[in-house]
Amino acid sequence: MLGDHRLFLFDVDGVFITGVLEWETRVLGGYRALAKLRQMGKAIALLGSGSNWSTWEIWSSLRRLGFLLDFDEVWVASRVASRHLAGVMGPSRCYVIGEEGLKRELRRHGHKVVRDWREADAVVVGHDRFFSFRKMNDALRALNNDAYFLAVNKVRWYYSPTQGPIYSPGAIVAALEYQTGREAVVAGKPSLIHFTTVLSHFGVDPEDAVMIGDTVESDLVPAKSLGMTTVLVKQLDRRDRVRQRTDVVDLTIGDVDELIRYL
Repeated sequence: MLGDHRLFLFDVDGVFITGVLEWETRVLGGYRALAKLRQMGKAIALLGSGSNWSTWEIWSSLRRLGFLLDFDEVWVASRVASRHLAGVMGPSRCYVIGEEGLKRELRRHGHKVVRDWREADAVVVGHDRFFSFRKMNDALRALNNDAYFLAVNKVRWYYSPTQGPIYSPGAIVAALEYQTGREAVVAGKPSLIHFTTVLSHFGVDPEDAVMIGDTVESDLVPAKSLGMTTVLVKQLDRRDRVRQRTDVVDLTIGDVDELIRYL
């Protein structure tokens, strides 16, 4: 039974809500599942691959939607990337391809956002709906000057249930990798850094954790590789799905609140 596990990790988009990127947010469920887990005394963490918002922005948005989460239960990729950079380099001067939420998160972790590429210790790349030739060129110069190369995430695309694929940071990261001949360190899912950072924070071994997500490749494959139990949520009919592996899925449910049946 899943109830024997100590920590339950959830993907956000496609499990609790959808439509965030196109400002058409729709709640899919999760109130009952979260309430039951709290009643059982389980630890909870929400893992989001979003790289253009700060933890505070995502946390407050979820609170407004009625998800009564603690701030420390929200682990978006921008938070993981900022912590990773601090652990590797300490407080750093960052040239950022990304939006204000990412910059706020970096500053919250002691980093400084710089505009001059010559000052950069690190280039941090996230979702940026306003990226330009100048930003890309300055990032290229900073990387050629040996700045640390950190991708908040590298997803191939985001996905809207109403509009289909949405341009994502993966294309920006891939362009810089091609131009520099360097491979970015990726912090967000499906990178193991995202999962191991959260497990370490809660002091839980992978065997004592459950990962619940709607995408096999980015949510469940890395979780299973660490030894976590995996649950696939198949509520949305996603047109971007390719043939997905089934060997890494321990349980399939129709919506997140169905999880209660297995606790």
